Amino acid sequence: MRVQPGRWRRILASALAIVALLATAPLARAADAAEYVLGTDDVLSISVYLHPELERTATVDAAGNITFPPVGQIKASGMSPRQLGDRIADKLSTYLRQTTAVTVTVTQFLSHSVNVNGAVAKPGRYGFEVMPSLVDVIAQAGGAVPGANLAQVQIVRRQGTNQRTIYADVASALRSGDTSHLPPLEVGDTIILSGGVGAMEFSAAGSGVGVIGEVGKPGLYTVGESGQDLWSLLAVAGGITREGNLNNVRVITREGAGLSVVRVDLRQVLESGARSVFVVKDGDVVYVPRSRASLWSAALQNIATIVAVTRDVYLIQEIHNRGY
Repeated sequence: MRVQPGRWRRILASALAIVALLATAPLARAADAAEYVLGTDDVLSISVYLHPELERTATVDAAGNITFPPVGQIKASGMSPRQLGDRIADKLSTYLRQTTAVTVTVTQFLSHSVNVNGAVAKPGRYGFEVMPSLVDVIAQAGGAVPGANLAQVQIVRRQGTNQRTIYADVASALRSGDTSHLPPLEVGDTIILSGGVGAMEFSAAGSGVGVIGEVGKPGLYTVGESGQDLWSLLAVAGGITREGNLNNVRVITREGAGLSVVRVDLRQVLESGARSVFVVKDGDVVYVPRSRASLWSAALQNIATIVAVTRDVYLIQEIHNRGY
């Protein structure tokens, strides 16, 4: 039986359409799989088409939710930004006369973050949509300061209640131009560069206030000749984390050749409603411990690791010896 030319064209067009559909389907699934998945601490920018009054910034809380007026709490953790936008749009349909599009953009990828401490220009917490290499993370933190020991970079990784330290020879990798053998980073890692002259070094005359422990951005902060209120300094350092112990913040101050440790109960100040001013000065160290007493030993180890990059290693040893 002879097939008419027009029918052949229709059959061919249908076949090509099926082939195109089969070819693009895996790509579409791969694109969906590659979408960023929202998690705790991610900071989101939410905009609603034709409703600028509803635009706002939201942070995914510990329960995985965001608060978006007028619809209230919405589950965000585990969703892609596109899926969350669709969910918000669906809930807004109850309040708006016409359907609208909602765009969700991640401005800070803090659920996929690592901490960088020690001899880098800008120590702190850094979040990424896709976890980069160790070299890229160090570069993101402003690069290593002069004198940093790149031959033995530490990667501290938590595994349940324990932690282990991985050592990486970044110096050799940079010299050879082959960084493929460097260990890949995981979410929650802490990268520590020892040595260095500058970012985390305390001179005898003081060169800023070191803030370490359970704060958002551990590092060295300038406070000026007259010092700075402790509350303001902690705010600049990213605030106290959820695990931080407000009842027992320590301020370590030099007194001649020795040192003194002052305990500050910030929770009592908050509960009493009185905002007393405690001024920290150049050369001080502020330490925010964890709230669980069982983790005090691990926290003390963490301080020793971080402050060991400075010339004042004796500081932590002295605290330990005195039993503070």
